[in-house]
Amino acid sequence: MEMINLLILLGFIAFFALIMSVPVVLFWPWCRAALHGAPVTIFQIIGMRLRGNPTTLLIDAYIALKRAGISTTMDDVEKVYIDGRNHILMTDDLVELVKKSVNVDDRPRHAIES
Repeated sequence: MEMINLLILLGFIAFFALIMSVPVVLFWPWCRAALHGAPVTIFQIIGMRLRGNPTTLLIDAYIALKRAGISTTMDDVEKVYIDGRNHILMTDDLVELVKKSVNVDDRPRHAIES
């Protein structure tokens, strides 16, 4: 009887730990981005995790871009990451690729066509 009670108690502890880890996994990146002035929604973080994209890498790149004064969105950062997934190893690689994609989009149309 004592063994069953111990197993039930361990089950409750494991379930509680699992339930409490989910908000931490979602809240920590959101909090870090908000404190650095690069707001990201919880739904974007959930989407990144569901797509299998590294939230830490993407949020760090987004923070670096915002600090550099480059106007971009989290969606742009994630699109660039998905396009170059095999070539991006560090945050700096992703920041450079996003800068290139933003610069191409900001040029006048006639400069791109010629």
